[in-house]
Amino acid sequence: MGTFAAVLCAVLSSAKDIISKRLASHLDGTTSTFASFAFAIPYYLLVLAILACFGYETITLAGTFFGLVLLRALSDSMAEGCKMHAFGHGDISVVATFFSISPLFMLIIAPMLTGDQTTLHGAVAVAVVVLGSVLLVYHPSARGWAEQKKGILLAIAAAFFFSLNSCFDRLAVKKGTPVFAGFSMTLVSALFLLPWVFLRRDRLTAMRVHQKELWMRGFLEIAFMVTKLYALQFLPPAYVAGMQRISLVLSILSGRLIFKEPDFGRRLAAGILILGGVFWIASLQ
Repeated sequence: MGTFAAVLCAVLSSAKDIISKRLASHLDGTTSTFASFAFAIPYYLLVLAILACFGYETITLAGTFFGLVLLRALSDSMAEGCKMHAFGHGDISVVATFFSISPLFMLIIAPMLTGDQTTLHGAVAVAVVVLGSVLLVYHPSARGWAEQKKGILLAIAAAFFFSLNSCFDRLAVKKGTPVFAGFSMTLVSALFLLPWVFLRRDRLTAMRVHQKELWMRGFLEIAFMVTKLYALQFLPPAYVAGMQRISLVLSILSGRLIFKEPDFGRRLAAGILILGGVFWIASLQ
């Protein structure tokens, strides 16, 4: 069930990215990031109420849990912020590829935070394949590449913060249920960004105009978060991160089919190489 949840999480992540890319030309990165959290909260409340009525939900009030929620919310706000801004400065297939180097950061961070270890053989495999894939995508002579440098740098920053919040997810879900943990993290993340959106009328107007897409993405956000946390109950972060890389290939395909992005063959080859490499390291856990 953990593996199935991780694969489903990857599909949901790709669907979220497609909507985020569509919204990138209408919402600035901060507004889009806030909305991704805020529009998921009503769904969380509904699910929590239903589960509580049937006795399937437990409320966790431990101080350690809320400390992890705070750290996770902070890192997630940074990750999502970098991600939304990256979509505004680069093609979805390019920035999605650079999001995928998060397992490389995780090789260093996870042993210190969660105690999950990776063999030297596996670490070298991930480093070589992920870095090789980035070099494959790197094409400075290509038309429009220079304009995407900012998007790439933001995507790399997002990958670092995503590796951090995956570790905090792993620790938090050991102390609380997936739904309550996801709700707590999402609520705190939204509160972090609320002042920057609430005081700007143009941002509030933009969210109202595009609320249909935002409600759809809010549903995908809760579904993605709960399946990810459920998977982390059974699997180490590196394995879940590996399974999530399925979303990379889906993002590259959608970049070509929906957004008509160029250089499809090179990007698809890079995506498949990264996917194979991360599955390799995941299989060594």
